[in-house]
Amino acid sequence: MLEFDAIVIGGGIVGLATAAALSKKYTRVLLLEKNNSIVMETSARNSEVLHAGLYYADMPMKNELCLSGRHL
Repeated sequence: MLEFDAIVIGGGIVGLATAAALSKKYTRVLLLEKNNSIVMETSARNSEVLHAGLYYADMPMKNELCLSGRHL
């Protein structure tokens, strides 16, 4: 039986970033992707718009996270 330290499901931008971060700590990280290649769905059609939190007044947590992420 194969054993892994971590398994990441999804080869989009978030999945790739997660797998990369985990691979700095663990040696056996498995990335599972249902498509023939990585970044083939939503990440491939990303508008690359930086959401600055300006339009989320009715969603305070999303607004706070967008603003703190923008500053980072």
